[in-house]
Amino acid sequence: MKALLLLGYLLLTTPAPGSPSATGLFSAMTPAPDPSSVTEAVPAIELDRTAATVGETITVTLGGWPPGNVLVEVCGNERRGGSSDCAISGGVAAVVLDGGTTRVPLPLPAPPVACPCVVAATAVTGVAATTVPLQLSGAPQTAAAQNTGTPKLTIIDTALPEGPSWWWLFGLSGSTPLDITIRNDGTAAAENPPVSLQSGPEGGPGAIITSPAIGTIQPGQQHTFRVEVPLEAPVFGPFEVSGTIQDTVLRTGESVYPFGLLALLVIPLHLTTAWLVFTAPIPSRPARELTTA
Repeated sequence: MKALLLLGYLLLTTPAPGSPSATGLFSAMTPAPDPSSVTEAVPAIELDRTAATVGETITVTLGGWPPGNVLVEVCGNERRGGSSDCAISGGVAAVVLDGGTTRVPLPLPAPPVACPCVVAATAVTGVAATTVPLQLSGAPQTAAAQNTGTPKLTIIDTALPEGPSWWWLFGLSGSTPLDITIRNDGTAAAENPPVSLQSGPEGGPGAIITSPAIGTIQPGQQHTFRVEVPLEAPVFGPFEVSGTIQDTVLRTGESVYPFGLLALLVIPLHLTTAWLVFTAPIPSRPARELTTA
């Protein structure tokens, strides 16, 4: 019994290494560092053929990609306008494992803007888009698609308005809202920029975060939108939210430990200790005999 009480006391009073308080979760979420400053294998795309027709399907091979989810899609205007130039509805999500290589069939709808066309791949873990040219017959063609400007989104702030999910404190699956504030520092409007985010254990594939339509963000305009951040059980240790908002990389993370579950174990131990202390009989002392001189 004494050993069990000592174990509960040590668990309660010893914090997990690097673990923040529950209220500190996401308190300092910042945009990810420039991925160009990290030396790593260069992601590549290979097509089974370089010419195809709208409505056909080609095979795309990804090589040298970090583990995680990768969005593959066909784009017009050489994707100079970002993800808004891509046929998002025809995009395919591929899962890259530790080997860094995978193959995926890609249907070819007509992109929303005229060619020159490319096949683009973007990893939700923060790698910038990689493209390869594709001659796409049946899609609108132009020698030089007009490009009056380029939107450039900057992440201003992120916050958890309701704090971490109570389920996380017990190691269980749950979600909590995340507010993301962005600003368009470019020279063109960002029209409903696509959001591709995931949440899960640090460095591994995670759950896809569903995002609402953002709408149009004019140059210089700031906009805040909300998404639900899910975590799957068991919730323990470092996790991260990563991905892209149009071409802007977001990667942030924290550590979550099930202190609520720990409290369910430790509190009964403390109550048991208190009960033993206050109910234990106090030994009586023998009365002293009085002597007279």
